[in-house]
Amino acid sequence: MIEALATTEDPRYDCLVISDLHLGSDMCNAKLLEEFLEWAPSHAKQLIINGDIFDDLNFNRLKKSHFACLRSIRRNSDRDDFSLIWMRGNHDGPADIVSHIVGVEILDEYIFENEKIRLLILHGDQFDTFITKFVWLTEISCAIFYFIQKYAPHRASRWIRRVTKKWQRNSQLIEQRAIEFARTRKCRYVTCGHTHLPLMSQKDGITYVNSGTWIESPPCPFVSVKGDEVRLQFWPPALPAPEAPLAEPASETLR
Repeated sequence: MIEALATTEDPRYDCLVISDLHLGSDMCNAKLLEEFLEWAPSHAKQLIINGDIFDDLNFNRLKKSHFACLRSIRRNSDRDDFSLIWMRGNHDGPADIVSHIVGVEILDEYIFENEKIRLLILHGDQFDTFITKFVWLTEISCAIFYFIQKYAPHRASRWIRRVTKKWQRNSQLIEQRAIEFARTRKCRYVTCGHTHLPLMSQKDGITYVNSGTWIESPPCPFVSVKGDEVRLQFWPPALPAPEAPLAEPASETLR
C-alpha cells in the first residue's frame, strides 16, 4: 500500500472580505449572513468586514437576527486561531465613536499580506465626492430612504438604492480612485465596498475588487484570497452566481 504523503499546507482561505452588511436594515439578509459568519472561522484564517456593518447607529432598528450576527462577530473576534478585522464605513459613523460602542478597534484602512500578494482594503466612501461635498443632502436622502425602506416592498427599496447609486455614478469613480490610491501604497490589489456593485477589474497592473452588499437578493458576494488567487464568490454556494456586471476587463478570478 502506498501511503499518502503528509502535507502541511493549510486548506483554509488566507483571507475573506465582506462589506455593507447594513445590520438594522429590513433588507439585510441576516439569516444568510449568520450562516456565513459561522462558516468563515473554520474555512479561513482571517475575516475582514469592510465597513457599513450597521445601517446607522440607531440600534433600536436591530432585529433578533441582526443581534445574532453581532454575537457571532464578537464571539469570533476573540479566537486565537482566527483573526477578525472591523473596518469603518460611512453608515457606521466616525471610527472612534463606533469603536467605543462595539468595544473593538475599528480601522479606516488595512493592508492584508501573505507571501504572494499585498491587498489594500478600505470601504471606498473616501473616494465618493458626492457624500463629501453634499453632506446635508446625503443625510436627508438617507432619511427619506429609511422611510421608503420601512413601508415599501423590499424589491422596490433595492431598486431605488441601485438607481440612486447609478445616478451618482460613484462606482466607476471609486474604482478609478481606489486603483490610483493602491499604487501609492505599493499594492497590486485593492478591495472596496460602498457602491453595492460586486465586480472585478484590472487596470495598469492593479486588480480592483468590490465586495458588494448583503442587502441585495441572494446570493451575497464576498472576496476570497488564497495564495496568489483573488476571487469574487457568492453565498450560499448552492445558488447560481449572478451575471458579472460590465467592466473592462471583468473576471470572477484574477491572479
